[in-house]
Amino acid sequence: MKTLLTLASFLVASGACATETCQYSGTTSYSGRVMVETIASSNNGEVTVNVTARLNAKSLLVFNVAYLHQEISVWRDGELRSVAVNHRYTLNGSIRRQNWDVFTRGPTGMTAYRAQAKTLTDFQDKHPGFVNHWALAAFGQPWLRDYPMAAPERRPDLDLPKAALAPGIGPPLAMAFYWMRWAAPGSAPVFLPGFKQNPRIDVPVVLEGTDGAGTRHFRSVTRHPQLGDAPPSVGEAFVAADHQLRRIVFEAHGSRGKADGDLRLERCQGAL
Repeated sequence: MKTLLTLASFLVASGACATETCQYSGTTSYSGRVMVETIASSNNGEVTVNVTARLNAKSLLVFNVAYLHQEISVWRDGELRSVAVNHRYTLNGSIRRQNWDVFTRGPTGMTAYRAQAKTLTDFQDKHPGFVNHWALAAFGQPWLRDYPMAAPERRPDLDLPKAALAPGIGPPLAMAFYWMRWAAPGSAPVFLPGFKQNPRIDVPVVLEGTDGAGTRHFRSVTRHPQLGDAPPSVGEAFVAADHQLRRIVFEAHGSRGKADGDLRLERCQGAL
């Protein structure tokens, strides 16, 4: 509990002075609409990247599916120190699953904690001190300060071992929507919070070219080991000369099919 209280205070303080906010929007397969917001802040040598993603789509032309995903990562001297993730999934407006995960960096790697439930009754029984965060309307609101009161479960099966903590490793949303802006060709190690197997993958980053305005076109082709024979997923990013991420295009393949999307920058305010 002491560790969690320290972490909550650390994350809340680090994110207190956001200096840059960027919004992206676009479309996906299955009549999907997606919105992503990044809030980046710098405070006493620490950088906090808070990314929220909202996706609404239609499955089988009948079911309205919504995915809400928030990822808060804290970095010092380019090293990932902690990650907090809130993931929510609804079907026709009914909550199917919600979880709040926190990972802290220590001598053995990234140590995992989880609060989760599929129903409000279950959540009230397991995490009574955290119930005010259950409602969908609370998504994106501050929750780390209250996390210790959730009495989260220690989850060794979700830990990222120290041996997997490669230099520059980071969670997917922060890597795609923030650090990608300063990318160079090579291989980017990515931490997949919540994965029980293969929580780290190495994503190749290839520079396809630079246009006359200085916008760089990056491309990545990768496949997670658990997807077996599924085709590789492809991501493309377009980064302007001023390091603004202008566009992201993706084609993701999984065990249940594929989906594609196209997101473009709407606006950015402030600067780090």
